[in-house]
Amino acid sequence: MIKQLVKLGWVAGTFLFISIIYLTPGVMAQEIYPAKDITYICGSNPGGGFDTFARGMSPFFAKQVKDVVPGAKGGEIKVKNMAGGGRAKAVIYMHEDAKPDGYTISDFNRADMYKFIYGSEKLPFDIKNFTWVAAFTKTLRVVVSKKNGPKTWAEMIASTKKQPPIIASSTVGSSEHLETIWFKEVVGLPGKITSTGGSSVTVGALIRGDADLALMDYSAIRTLIDSGEVNFLVSITHERLVPNVPTIIEMGYPKCLDFIGGKGRNIIGPPKLDPNVKATIIAIFKKMVADPEFQAWCEKTGNELAPVYDKEQEAEMMKYINAILANIQVFQKYGL
Repeated sequence: MIKQLVKLGWVAGTFLFISIIYLTPGVMAQEIYPAKDITYICGSNPGGGFDTFARGMSPFFAKQVKDVVPGAKGGEIKVKNMAGGGRAKAVIYMHEDAKPDGYTISDFNRADMYKFIYGSEKLPFDIKNFTWVAAFTKTLRVVVSKKNGPKTWAEMIASTKKQPPIIASSTVGSSEHLETIWFKEVVGLPGKITSTGGSSVTVGALIRGDADLALMDYSAIRTLIDSGEVNFLVSITHERLVPNVPTIIEMGYPKCLDFIGGKGRNIIGPPKLDPNVKATIIAIFKKMVADPEFQAWCEKTGNELAPVYDKEQEAEMMKYINAILANIQVFQKYGL
């Protein structure tokens, strides 16, 4: 009789244990990712280009979650600005503190590569460790001259032999600044590069005539090109942007493309991001990019879509890093 009671007690206890596991919500149940909001770390202050893209993209991402992951209870993106240290604060947080569970992602500015790898803000870890998730846009660089300056590439080359030009560029160490150095060195232009502190200031220098030339993002200078306020000399691209302006390849300097241009609006995850979670994030991004409403928003905001994901994005970033490391002495000549 005692043995039977013990046996019944064991059966009842087992049944109760199993009931607790399977009937209690959330206990030992596998959550479907994403099960909560995703924090998007933005390494700049509110209102800038990175912040604007993050906030504009967020609702389009959330819109696609349910289609890609039926049953998901999360997926809203909450942007958290973490400016400081020339964007180093956000990068350090992503490397040291963010969990690799997919609930923290971040933008990454390719322009920061030099200073984080070699420059004055060199970080105490290898930025290659990050999980490269996606890059959405294509950076199109063009070379322009001031309104009363040379109207064509040939005129520009001829004029620089008579009078070394003043070449305006953005903030010291920015991608625009590094690429201006690269352009000047590859083409063999004489003259001086002056750092303006930002694209808008570069434009002002051209308009006032304080600078002769500038290498700039096409989207930032297109309006002035169309209005005739600056002269469009050459595009640093594989194909012509407009019918009557040649590419740098046509001008005989394909090496410019080894370092100039590339992918923008990069998204990273912490080191060792769960591969399954990364695959889910990428699937959502791909569906988002295919959304006509998102495409229209990108066109309206001047973000030219040319997305790459995962290994393809990583290859783009490694190419840029390797170009920096292989040409340190070139940049050192300019005090970097």
